[in-house]
Amino acid sequence: MLGDYVKETRSKRGLSQAELAKLADLSPSFICRIEKGDYKSVTISSLNKLSRSLKVSISELSNLVLDKGPKDDLLKKTPYEIINELSLSLPAIVPVYVDTECKQIVEYAFVPRELALSGGRELKLIGIKSGDLVYGDIVHKGDIVICGKDMQPALGDLCLKVEGDQMVVAPYRKNEDVFALIIQVVRVVKHFN
Repeated sequence: MLGDYVKETRSKRGLSQAELAKLADLSPSFICRIEKGDYKSVTISSLNKLSRSLKVSISELSNLVLDKGPKDDLLKKTPYEIINELSLSLPAIVPVYVDTECKQIVEYAFVPRELALSGGRELKLIGIKSGDLVYGDIVHKGDIVICGKDMQPALGDLCLKVEGDQMVVAPYRKNEDVFALIIQVVRVVKHFN
């Protein structure tokens, strides 16, 4: 269960409940409730903060929240608890455009929910059909490039940026203007009948 896992991982990292709460920007009473098995107030945001502070994946934590014990009864849960559990298991839906100038969505891509989370808030992600964009063995023609427009890249992160009059994929260099940070590349495989 989530409470046991958080307590064990926190102890392995040598953190007190108060230290974990401070690292995760959560209240100490929240950490205490989680460790005692009270998940009523757990949200995607709080799981994201916990996962970053404990250095574990958010999917690992959300799977533990969704684990059903013998005392879990759907009829005893509030609608808020049920909706929250469902939202933890759903993928993020990303609109995909033909290029950065296009306003018409051509398809949707589904990505793991944790890709759409940063600092406890859900980010706006967009997908771009790579078309002529290529970058070594990472981005190929026809791939879908999942980008975060409001994210600040770190040195070396792959980004979409404008060079001359065209969009290119390139690593971020200090003080550079970029269109968007590349979070994931979805490989598109053609099926032939």
